[in-house]
Amino acid sequence: MMMMKKMMILFALVVSLTANASHLLGGHIQAVQRNTSDTVDLVVTLYSDPQGIGSPTTLYLNEYKISNGVYVSTGNVTATQNNTYTWQGFNISVYTTTVTRTAGNYRWVYTNCCRGMLSNASSAMNSNFTIGLDYRKTAIGVPNSAPILINQLPMKWVVNDTAQSIIYALDIDGDSVVVEEDDALNQYSTTGTFTPLSPFSQLNTYGMYYVDGSGLVIWGPTTTGVYGTGYKVSEYRNGTLIGVNRIQQVYSVVQGSTPSIPWPFIQVNHDLLNGDSTEIYIHSLNATNTELFIPEVDVTKTSDSTWVLNNLQVGTYRAVARVTNGSSNNDYQFTLIVNSTIGIEEFELPITCKVYDWYGRYKGNSLEGLKGFHIIRYSNGKVEKVFIHD
Repeated sequence: MMMMKKMMILFALVVSLTANASHLLGGHIQAVQRNTSDTVDLVVTLYSDPQGIGSPTTLYLNEYKISNGVYVSTGNVTATQNNTYTWQGFNISVYTTTVTRTAGNYRWVYTNCCRGMLSNASSAMNSNFTIGLDYRKTAIGVPNSAPILINQLPMKWVVNDTAQSIIYALDIDGDSVVVEEDDALNQYSTTGTFTPLSPFSQLNTYGMYYVDGSGLVIWGPTTTGVYGTGYKVSEYRNGTLIGVNRIQQVYSVVQGSTPSIPWPFIQVNHDLLNGDSTEIYIHSLNATNTELFIPEVDVTKTSDSTWVLNNLQVGTYRAVARVTNGSSNNDYQFTLIVNSTIGIEEFELPITCKVYDWYGRYKGNSLEGLKGFHIIRYSNGKVEKVFIHD
């Protein structure tokens, strides 16, 4: 009789662990302040393996706040699932909640067991999945939202081919944003540190891998499989670190072909009409879909390859074009510059730069009088692609 009771208890434990095996693979937390108030909207996005159980309808974020220089637990926050969909073979679940918080430094952490299977972490399915966000809530009247991740989703790569992905983190308050490589995270410890998976091999073990501070990720994987990794998106205000988003990412490496946008990869169909709109045409190869992201511009997609940019204002805007097919994605970034000829200050370049047209012909060290797409080469070696319209 005693043996039967022990077996029943063991069986109950196994069922409990299995019921929580969501096979989580990636995700992130975002915080957006409502105007300059004490109200903050939190959004949690999770990627999971379809072989796991369905995602829960609610989840709990552990909340911490800095007191005397250390993060102290203040309880938890409940977020409710309000959207689900699939993307390139992964399940995507989005959760939202709204909190009211006074000024201070907060940390929200989500941890759950268990991860899905990963080719670069043999113990992943027996390990936790963890994401976290450090956020500075400013005083009323002073704006601060965490950098917003634009279309951050899982990605497919083609084996033995090099492609790129853009982690587009837009800071609506104008703070500086730096993206850097991080590990796949296992758990958050009571000492206030994030612990990586172990054993874990970073993606450079499986082919050339590069992460730029702008969010550009380049990888040439040499082995098929499902790989996990992480990134830190850091937010700086006046040179001071005020927030870090620890995001988790999953990449699937498959056989296939990579879509691309030939060089020069964007053309303009017509000039600005009364200075307020233009049409952009993007020619892609081996792609089934193309998307254009310019978050601060009113963009309307008019066909599979054309977009109208409406109500343009003088300024410089970062843009990303993403081409996809059944095998993989490829991201391309460029800069849209809108100048004025009616006395509004124009975009100025440092005198040490050099400007070339798309055919590599040197045009001087100024954008004055130029139109269309050009290449700027700075003295530090940085190269920038820009679109100029008067």
